[in-house]
Amino acid sequence: MDPRERELLTGMGNCYEACHADFPETVEMVAGSRRRSHEDVVTTLRQMRERYAEDPEYRRLRARFPKEFPV
Repeated sequence: MDPRERELLTGMGNCYEACHADFPETVEMVAGSRRRSHEDVVTTLRQMRERYAEDPEYRRLRARFPKEFPV
């Protein structure tokens, strides 16, 4: 993962742990705080899931929020 991807996934986990919001709300908060669009965040998360599904660091960071989150 590059630093920007790592930071995004870390931010998703931090946001979810603090607020326990659903996926759309978590993405909106993370997108707003990083000055990115909702679509950009979701696209990046999808690409990360495809590229890093077997990567231990990705799996550790992804495990911080619910499996029900689509990306």
